[in-house]
Amino acid sequence: MTQAASIQETPTLFERNLAAFKEHAPHLYGRLASTESFVSALVVDAGGKVDIGFQGKGFFDGDAEAFAERQVEAYLANPERQPIGQPNPEVLEGACGDMCLALTKRMAEEGIAFDPANLPRESHVLVVFGIGLGLHVAPVMEFCQARIVLLIEPNLEFLHHSLHVTEWHVLFEQAEERGAKLCFVVEQSSDAIASEGRNLLRTHNPVLLDGIYFYRHYRSAVLDQAKERVRHELFLSLSGLGFFEDELVMTDNATANLCRGDVEILSEFQPSRPEPVFIVGSGPSVEADLDFIGANRDKAVVISLGTAIRVLMKRGIRPDFHVELENGEGTLETLGHSTKELDLAGVCLIASLTVQPRIPPMFERRLLFFREKVSSTLLFAEGFGVLQPAGPTVGNTALISAVRLGFREIFLLGVDMGSKDGERFHARESVYGLGLKSENASPSRVFPGNFGGEVTGEVIFNWSRKVLETVIGTFRTVTVYNCSDGTRIAGAIPKVSRAIHLDNPPIDRAAFGRSLGKAVRRFDLERLKTIWSAAGLPAQMERAFARIDEIMAAAAADPEPSMDWLHEVFDFVSPEGGNGLVADTYLSGTLCLCIGSLNWYDRRIASPDCRYRYRRLAIEVFRDLLADLKQRLEAFHDEIDARIAAA
Repeated sequence: MTQAASIQETPTLFERNLAAFKEHAPHLYGRLASTESFVSALVVDAGGKVDIGFQGKGFFDGDAEAFAERQVEAYLANPERQPIGQPNPEVLEGACGDMCLALTKRMAEEGIAFDPANLPRESHVLVVFGIGLGLHVAPVMEFCQARIVLLIEPNLEFLHHSLHVTEWHVLFEQAEERGAKLCFVVEQSSDAIASEGRNLLRTHNPVLLDGIYFYRHYRSAVLDQAKERVRHELFLSLSGLGFFEDELVMTDNATANLCRGDVEILSEFQPSRPEPVFIVGSGPSVEADLDFIGANRDKAVVISLGTAIRVLMKRGIRPDFHVELENGEGTLETLGHSTKELDLAGVCLIASLTVQPRIPPMFERRLLFFREKVSSTLLFAEGFGVLQPAGPTVGNTALISAVRLGFREIFLLGVDMGSKDGERFHARESVYGLGLKSENASPSRVFPGNFGGEVTGEVIFNWSRKVLETVIGTFRTVTVYNCSDGTRIAGAIPKVSRAIHLDNPPIDRAAFGRSLGKAVRRFDLERLKTIWSAAGLPAQMERAFARIDEIMAAAAADPEPSMDWLHEVFDFVSPEGGNGLVADTYLSGTLCLCIGSLNWYDRRIASPDCRYRYRRLAIEVFRDLLADLKQRLEAFHDEIDARIAAA
């Protein structure tokens, strides 16, 4: 237990701690150094017992050190943790799934046993909800041996008081000595805490979340809500890592679309436009709003999302824009069901450059965009604005596209992000409602409804909703109304469609269509060939694989193999690392997922002999994976090179 300092030592300890924060947590230094007025107070009684005086009483019952000792003792006897399930090759897909199959086969052949229930004490991450005076932090850190210690405190005053009591300067030094990091989140709302915590976890190797520790120091509604948010949203720290195969598909699609030449790119933000916009999804609640949409079609710009195009056009409502995001054959199949029976004349496509190349020709006009963080964008987007956040669903694409086009009054209809009845996630006239495709949503959680009650949601919808909330919170000049009878979206004003009265004149759609030219830039074949020839992708790939091979060679040469090389590989290919290299983007997601899988099996092996042999095997299997990826990437580059040369 870190001892409370005597009152005589307080000034020196405070100054040393403040200097440590300046060095290790500079984002908090200014706030701590400038704090002058307090609603709470650090209290030291005649016997040297410390507490925080708050609202007329001691926050820790008069003795913060004794409070922390009792709490830590109880916690260490029964710590709260969250293990990750065994890697599933069918879910992981592609190269990572293949590696897991090869790994477990070799483990079985060599008699390397593992126990899914075996969870070692050490963990990559410890999350502490509530710092208080910080007297619990050192013993819990020592117990967990975490590399990432996420310390959450909604009250800056408490952290300030702790500088007089806890030897933070020593904790920073000890963490640095063993390669660990103290990360602080000091925010007053559970939303902000969860968001910042998620970003920090994502930055510091989120694939090693297995066995994460959760510690709550004191009762607080904000901390309790934040704890539940962080627990339920751990998946979001892993979101968007991508797959090697998916990156190849996106580059393949993007080059095919660009090879047509003279492509219109939705690039820069446009000045404000007066027209209201209906963003229409295919959630079940849209069925009740179709009459309203049809009656106001002449006064609003209509944007259909994915499968909603059929729902609208079956009711005689022709959208101005249709939005597609995904790159696979599934999107082509889904849209094909609609286009076989519908006339898309006059509908403008808004889509990522990575969409299946047979989709854009279905539309008379196409506005394509570069989506963030994918290999094709890093390759070709030089000089163009990147549309972000464009995912994870078409609802997100439509909202940020509308903002970029200059629209400032936006109505969401049928953007349910869940299901009121818990089973049906799409309107009856969509391809899902007709049974042409099976529902792809799997209910997992319950969320507050937009108009009261509860809505059943799932992982992707929840992720999409949070991104919508971020966009709405960022663009304060945009007013968003949520008319959907689905999940509540923070920042969007709930409003039933019958309460909407549009008083603007009918839209001159011919003039509107002509005005779109100001919102686009053209991408021609000459630019494509120039950028591709200057990209130097083969040299990038060679350097990337050479660096990882150096890491693996050093790991293989270690007579007592550890798994530290997992961290070195992650630091090199991390999606948040900022290298900005295309080769890293191809490799990042798959290698990160492989790192997480290899770490999971290592942690489930109890026998020292088996663990030693496993670590040798893990290095061997991972190097085999790298050799395969390198060969496939070189062959892929040659194919794209030939296509662009022939364009």
